[in-house]
Amino acid sequence: MGDVTKSKVSGDPMLAVLGQTGSLEELKEERISLQLARGRVYDILSSAFSYPWNRKFFRPKSLLEPLDIALVDEEDWNHVKSIIETINKYLPKMTVKQAQQEYIRVFGHAVSMECPPYEMQYGTEGGIQSQTDVLIQLGGFYDTFGFEQPRNRTRERVDHISIELAFMFFMCFRTAFGIENGHEERNINVLGSSMKKFLRNHIGRWGPLFCIFTARKAERGLYKEIVDILAIFLRNENLLLDINPVKVEEPEYRSLSYSMENDLVANAPSECEPR
Repeated sequence: MGDVTKSKVSGDPMLAVLGQTGSLEELKEERISLQLARGRVYDILSSAFSYPWNRKFFRPKSLLEPLDIALVDEEDWNHVKSIIETINKYLPKMTVKQAQQEYIRVFGHAVSMECPPYEMQYGTEGGIQSQTDVLIQLGGFYDTFGFEQPRNRTRERVDHISIELAFMFFMCFRTAFGIENGHEERNINVLGSSMKKFLRNHIGRWGPLFCIFTARKAERGLYKEIVDILAIFLRNENLLLDINPVKVEEPEYRSLSYSMENDLVANAPSECEPR
């Protein structure tokens, strides 16, 4: 049986998780719709974790339609709807300055050790020695697929949560474009397997702990609500893409931060020593 025939009968694995079966041709519109929905959620969350320069940084209502398409679990959908209803009670009354103050309260001016929004702070599977490899790996993903940081957002380091989410938005939209325009299925599969790898080795690995830390630091309010949505969405992505990332756990992160602090002190130039 040739590759083309195989692809026609095998269906779309992500849609299968959502209970939709059929050949790829029969499911073309649904495939496009799911990729666009996932991409929209990534884009909205990417903007939400970027520094709020204006009132358009977060539009919670625009999450409802794409999440309705992408979420597997009905309970997750009800939970997200409830969070968005809560945000809509106070966000329209917040000024840009108040949103900025809240962002700084949670994430700080400098890199916060309580809930850093940068992947590099969470180490890698290879341990602290390979921490800088994170930037190299991310740069490799971005260069390979021609991704550039969104111009309408704060310029952040490549491992910032908003940039990694923006990359996934870009990949989802590239996939939707490929399906819409009849690109070869093997090329679409390359995008799919790369998204799996990116989630498994990057956002899916450190994102859940970032959500826990941010919820703990924020305690309540806008960024507590936004990370609650992100945590649900990341869990859902693992289901859709059939992956099980090895997540960074808190004790591992704590020992890493302690090592980093000791490293910084040990390697500081003599001029920095207390007198």
